[in-house]
Amino acid sequence: MKRIFIITMSLMTLALPSMSQSAPKWTKKVKKSIFSVMAYDKDSTLLQSGTGFFVSEDGNAVCDSKVFKKAHTATAIDYKGNKYPIDLILGADNAYGLIRFHVDTKESEPVKTVDQTAVKEEKVWTLAYSADKPSFTSASIDSVSHIGDSVSTNCYYTLSKAPETKFYGCPVFNADGEAVAIMQPSSGEKGFALDINYIKNISIQAIGSKADNIILNDTDIPKGLPESMEESLVYLYMKSRTASNSEYIGMLDLFISKYPNNAEGYFRHATPMIDTYQFDKAEADLNKYYELSEEKDKALYNISQTILSKLIYQPEPAYDKWTFDYALEKINQAISLNPSLENKLMKAQILMSKKDYASAYDCYDEINKSKDRSPATLYAASVASAGRGDSIDQQIALLDSAIAIFGDPLPAEASEYVLKRGELYNKAGKYKKAVLDYNKFCYLCNNKVNDRFYYDREQIEVKAKMYQQAIDDINLAISHAPNVALYHAEKSGLLLRVNMIDESIKAAEKCIEVDSSYVDAYRILGYAQLQKGDKKSAMENLKKAVEMGDTTAQQIIDKYMK
Repeated sequence: MKRIFIITMSLMTLALPSMSQSAPKWTKKVKKSIFSVMAYDKDSTLLQSGTGFFVSEDGNAVCDSKVFKKAHTATAIDYKGNKYPIDLILGADNAYGLIRFHVDTKESEPVKTVDQTAVKEEKVWTLAYSADKPSFTSASIDSVSHIGDSVSTNCYYTLSKAPETKFYGCPVFNADGEAVAIMQPSSGEKGFALDINYIKNISIQAIGSKADNIILNDTDIPKGLPESMEESLVYLYMKSRTASNSEYIGMLDLFISKYPNNAEGYFRHATPMIDTYQFDKAEADLNKYYELSEEKDKALYNISQTILSKLIYQPEPAYDKWTFDYALEKINQAISLNPSLENKLMKAQILMSKKDYASAYDCYDEINKSKDRSPATLYAASVASAGRGDSIDQQIALLDSAIAIFGDPLPAEASEYVLKRGELYNKAGKYKKAVLDYNKFCYLCNNKVNDRFYYDREQIEVKAKMYQQAIDDINLAISHAPNVALYHAEKSGLLLRVNMIDESIKAAEKCIEVDSSYVDAYRILGYAQLQKGDKKSAMENLKKAVEMGDTTAQQIIDKYMK
């Protein structure tokens, strides 16, 4: 019996979990590199915890990405119980469920890693954070496979047994206490581990994969930047369109702290300062941007454009330092350094915004007398010419010159110039020429125009006494927008003008059906019924129009119904 008891106890000892084994001698040393990660929500309620480990002396670390899911804040607790905030996410890898981050600590002792691949049957140990005795599990390597086609790439290890879930994302060590891998989720009885050198691939990417971005977007902890300055600038540009002001400002602050002599960071920082009404800070950013810029004329151009945009698109609240004259001063300085077309056009744009049309015209006129003349500058000169009170004929002449540059046949991009000229012809009372330009615009747009275009052209055709064309166009407007009462009323009035009384009545009734409050329809309907001899119906509808405030309807009653 004693022999049986001894054999039984021996078998039980073999079956005990890894914690019954003695810890490797180097565990006391490596535990300085391992810490607990505690993730919290906005209310400081604990969400998840796990094990992280340092991979650099400046606080960079890695752990299982699930620990940070939905986290608003996170804390690292080292082997002594000291707590440090986790201030930045530095990258994520969805394929292997890992996240890289930064711990705000003055010093960190990274795990010692190896470049060479572990070999089959080699024994390895995985360590998780523990406040008392080392928490570890051991296994041997069953097989080694390479990620990718080349043997020089990172490895993926199959281990002899699966660990507990608490070891996922923890470092895996060899007999010398060197980190060789990172533990991965198990499948069945086997364990899996990823080459430790794979962590070099985990970083913020300028244009990251959709899968990796899901992990990054699933935590509210601030994100870091890509490793290079160039990629960081691309990343900031991409984030400027999606990030909140506070998040974007944080990224820019990080970029400036990392690259304090990069002018672009200060220029970009000015934009959210303007958006959040921190104008003094924006002014300081622009001054620093100018100071650090190598191309002073380009910097002055960008500063003047920034000020102009604020004045146009965000006039309130006002910032006394920033005026059109101040923007003009900056662009004049730029022109003195480099009289480029871009700088001259910016000056003209500022003058137009200032409503100094005479000076703006002079700027465009100078350009139009040079090799830089273009349809756009001639078009702008036409607008400035109108602003300073020149004749419509002069405005049209400038547009004629702009359109002529395009050549014949006209390309599609000339359509806006043709339409503008048509509008000016209409304003000048040259209605048939206006209709021709509207027709040409429609052709250049491949007939892809809206209901408003057909209505506008119909209005000019009526003035040109081109009634059939006008009827066709108002019908086209209605076909595009059948529920616009204005179009039905216009059709009714037009048909009445050409003595199509029955059709006019139907159109007026349709207008009232679309909008019973449209007063013009009752007046037109009443007048059409009067022309048809139906005085009773006419009186009813005219009185209805009068009740709705139409004075013209009362005049019709006074003239024809008494």
